[in-house]
Amino acid sequence: MKYVIKKKNKSYKLNKDIIPMKGYKFNPKSKKIRNLIVVNDKLINKIITIKINTMFERLLMIVNDAFNSDDNPSGIVIALDEIALVRGQLLTKYNKYLTEMKMNLYLQKLGLLEEEMKFKMYSLQEKIIHQFSGRGR
Repeated sequence: MKYVIKKKNKSYKLNKDIIPMKGYKFNPKSKKIRNLIVVNDKLINKIITIKINTMFERLLMIVNDAFNSDDNPSGIVIALDEIALVRGQLLTKYNKYLTEMKMNLYLQKLGLLEEEMKFKMYSLQEKIIHQFSGRGR
C-alpha cells in the first residue's frame, strides 16, 4: 500500500492515494518500510552525497591498503577494479540526481586515485623487471 505524506502548515497529512511519483527511490534500513521515494531535490542531494561518501571511504581504505603493500600487485588490481566500479555507479545510477559540478568533482577524485594506482603498478613492475634482470654470463 502506498502513502503520501503532505505537509500543511505545521502538521502532516497522510494520504492513501496512489499517485505515480518521480524521484529517488531507495530502501531504508527500517524493517517496517520497504521502499521510499524522495521527491525533494535538496533531500535527494543529501542522501546521495551520504551514499557516495560511504562508497569513497570504502574505496580509500582499499586504495590505502594497496598503496602500502610493497610486493603485492593483486591489491593494486583490486583497487583499480573498485575505482572503475565506483565510476560506473556514479555515471549510471547517480548521474541524473547530482549537479554537474559535484559529478565533475567526484570524477576528478577518482581520476587522481586511478593515476596514483597506475603509477604504483608501473613502479612495481619496473622493480620486478629490474630485480630479475641482471648480468647474464
